[in-house]
Amino acid sequence: MSAGNRWDWACDELLSFNLIRGRSVDDVLRCYGADPSQARTLRRRESDEAFGPPHDKGTVLRAGRAGDWSFCMETWWFPAGSDLVLLRRLSEGTDAIHYFRNLKGGRSVRHVRDGRTMESFELGMEPLAEEETPLGLHRAFEQLAAQRAYGDDGHDEIWCVLSEVTGVPLDTTLVNGPLPTIMLQPGTNTHRSGEYEPPAPATGRPGLGPRIGELPSG
Repeated sequence: MSAGNRWDWACDELLSFNLIRGRSVDDVLRCYGADPSQARTLRRRESDEAFGPPHDKGTVLRAGRAGDWSFCMETWWFPAGSDLVLLRRLSEGTDAIHYFRNLKGGRSVRHVRDGRTMESFELGMEPLAEEETPLGLHRAFEQLAAQRAYGDDGHDEIWCVLSEVTGVPLDTTLVNGPLPTIMLQPGTNTHRSGEYEPPAPATGRPGLGPRIGELPSG
């Protein structure tokens, strides 16, 4: 992990990150198909030492709380968190926000409410839909991204936006600290099921949802 600003953990390591409003950490892990009673509370360094890159052994889930939201992240390939069936399950009766980094370095964000995709976009691109979006993630991201230096890819801005949504900085201190950690084995009801819907094409103009609020300066 590079020693830079407080969001570098996500740029260097993160593959899949799900935020779910109002669900407990145990409930989130069950949605993934994991048994929360088998989770160990580990710091990131301890997790790396315990599991290492799992490759075809499965994916390591690290879950925790951020204000009224729970989150679950994966930092190695073969993620479960991008599965559309899982996202619909996580969002039943609530909101789920999904962040995904692909093999080519592209990063996408999706907001799912009660099984329905409300907003979907790739960082640096414009979503197809021209409609009001409840959380206005893309609009808030664009407002911050417009202030960035030339050549910046907008990575920091999306984490400022998501931190504003939860009211808790989703930074290195939180995600590298002690969190329930468990290996999700291949063959569970979500892992690598293959149903993934990419973000909307990079055309059109974004819908302008209600403002999230004043965004942190960094």
